[in-house]
Amino acid sequence: MRLRLKRIGIAIIAIFVAIQLVPVDTHNPAVNPARAIYATMPVPSNVRSVFDGSCRDCHSNETRWPWYAHVAPVSWIVAQDVHEGRREMNFSEWGTYSPQKREDKLEEICEQLVNGDMPESKYAFIHRKSKPTEAQRTAVCQWTEDARQ
Repeated sequence: MRLRLKRIGIAIIAIFVAIQLVPVDTHNPAVNPARAIYATMPVPSNVRSVFDGSCRDCHSNETRWPWYAHVAPVSWIVAQDVHEGRREMNFSEWGTYSPQKREDKLEEICEQLVNGDMPESKYAFIHRKSKPTEAQRTAVCQWTEDARQ
């Protein structure tokens, strides 16, 4: 029995080491500042601070990859979330969006914040300060409404 547990433990360690060899894309694409949201429209500093603290890691090409984003299997989840977030909306690529897409995304930003859908709960659990306050949500929603008009 003891030998069997030892073999299971060694197998688990071997699997953990082996999965570290699975490549995960944690690079940030080059940022053209002229295409960023901050270059294409006025964003007040209080709204920008919410974007930087709550949205940037998944919705820009300026992701700050924490240490655990390089340890499988957590790295697989983090990378998938970042790539999905960038596909959905990317502040670094905002200038490439059509006017209609920008308007739609501005509306979605407010909806996602008000509904508590963003930042995602697993991100907010680890990054406790990323959850916007009521005042911050109100400021972002007011800005999105003003920007859409």
